[in-house]
Amino acid sequence: MTIEKKNKLIYSGELVFFAIAFFVIGLLELLKVIVLSDRFQLIFKILTLVGATWLVADFFWTLLDKKRRANNDLLDKIIMLPLAIYLYGYDIAGFVVARPYEYYQVGVPVAFFYITCSYLFQGIYHYYRPIPLIVQAIEEETKDQEQKAIEAEVINEEHKEGEE
Repeated sequence: MTIEKKNKLIYSGELVFFAIAFFVIGLLELLKVIVLSDRFQLIFKILTLVGATWLVADFFWTLLDKKRRANNDLLDKIIMLPLAIYLYGYDIAGFVVARPYEYYQVGVPVAFFYITCSYLFQGIYHYYRPIPLIVQAIEEETKDQEQKAIEAEVINEEHKEGEE
């Protein structure tokens, strides 16, 4: 297996793994296998507000910083913006008015299913179009292997000269 294929499979595999994990958690919540306590609902609202803020900040950071944009794919950041908007509305509505449990039973899985779709898309997309950091890692690993091959060749030549 080539270095390029190995690195792309690892990165894409991680994204697909997280997609499956979010899908399972969302499905378990939707089917009431996992029941959210009142305390967890509050923690979830706070964490998702912070997470939504991070998604928006990360988008603008990547958009405005040329160095960060060179290492990240802007498409990944754009894909997560609808989730941030959804979470802002969902959490603010949850804080303003007391909601029945069904609000969380459906609202939480919607966010998890969106993340599932996003990560599945990214996993497939980045296998064919790797992010710049993966490309850099592939180049560095290729250079390292070439350097090791050159060093091994020099050692073999020295060893051959020593035998003569």
